[in-house]
Amino acid sequence: MRGGLNQSVRALRSGGVIAFPTETVYGIGALLSRPKAIARIYKIKKRPRSKPLQVLIASYRQAKELGIFDKKSLAYAKRSWPGPLTLIVPATAKVPGIVTAGGKTVGLRMPAHRTILDLIRKAGPIVATSANISGEKPFLKHHQVISSLKGLDLVLPGRVKLGRPSKVIALFSVKKTFRS
Repeated sequence: MRGGLNQSVRALRSGGVIAFPTETVYGIGALLSRPKAIARIYKIKKRPRSKPLQVLIASYRQAKELGIFDKKSLAYAKRSWPGPLTLIVPATAKVPGIVTAGGKTVGLRMPAHRTILDLIRKAGPIVATSANISGEKPFLKHHQVISSLKGLDLVLPGRVKLGRPSKVIALFSVKKTFRS
């Protein structure tokens, strides 16, 4: 069940769900291009399908393929990434509805964790959430993940630095139209 970077890439490409360390907490994820694996994230975590997932990216090119950024929000991203910040932006058509829970926005994050950035560069954007049962505290160590989450294909060992989830900020204004 434990594996290294190359095994993690293979597991993701074959439609697997893996657990991995980030600078914040342990996460679980699947490739953006594997909807069946994304559905498994909800099942493994016991997460309601009404709650969206985030997408981990490794470059601004990936960010712009998945989210719509104006100059101000892109400048904010460049000041904040990589780091423990999830930015909510309007989603592009490349983001499946299972990720956004049917909404029009997506949470994007570029982690400040060298191993995970390498994983994303090799495998592609990863749909992710914290490694824990929904509503419980996120895990900080790989042995907690192994003993508590059933159905994972692989756990990538490593170190978590901060021990708390990323901050989430919405980078768009919502315009509402009211009719009388």
